[in-house]
Amino acid sequence: MSNYLSIGDSMEHIWTVSGTDITIRWRLKGWTPPSELQEYKDKWSYWQNLPLRKLDDEAKKQYEAVLRKAKVARIK
Repeated sequence: MSNYLSIGDSMEHIWTVSGTDITIRWRLKGWTPPSELQEYKDKWSYWQNLPLRKLDDEAKKQYEAVLRKAKVARIK
């Protein structure tokens, strides 16, 4: 039995097991996840750094220590 199911004249569906990572196929078609796009990294970096803008040096160190203790991932 084949894994190909005919959908129409030019399209076919390739059946795969449920645990398959579909993003592999999307990447082959040119898709890039937002987490890898620089514009999104810049946007989240900006929003993550907003609380630090009005803090003095000691407060910034304490804020970063709290984030490290809580294991919050920061975009650098």
